[in-house]
Amino acid sequence: MKNKTMKNKNLLMMFALCASIATVSCAGSGNNNNQQQAAETVTTEDVNGYPEIKFDTAVYNFGKILQGEQTSYDFKFRNTGNKNLIIQKVETSCGCTVPEYDRSPVSPNGTGSIRVRFDSNGKSGTQYKTIKVTTNCKDNIFDLVITGEVVVK
Repeated sequence: MKNKTMKNKNLLMMFALCASIATVSCAGSGNNNNQQQAAETVTTEDVNGYPEIKFDTAVYNFGKILQGEQTSYDFKFRNTGNKNLIIQKVETSCGCTVPEYDRSPVSPNGTGSIRVRFDSNGKSGTQYKTIKVTTNCKDNIFDLVITGEVVVK
């Protein structure tokens, strides 16, 4: 009877040991699976890419204008990336320079523009105004410039 009880205990212990090993093995492979999924997520993100903005020009020279006149320019761009491009914010260096832009997403290979209006009232001489464009691109901040000369009447 002791032998049979011993064999049953040994068998039970072997079963418990096998179950423990199987549990640890499954937990380990699940962890590897999570690591593999995380690696695939990074790879997928890299493959899917980002939006990219490409301006036709980043500097506009309006030439000479008379003091008090207004001028404007459309900085045209294309989304050369493969995700929707969003212009998040446009800031200017001076209140005399006012941006206007569409806040709708620009699809891949789509185009858009940022209109910048300059009011020369109270200005004279050489002008250099910067426009900071913040986007959802990987390199997300771009500088545009308008320059020219305001001539006093």
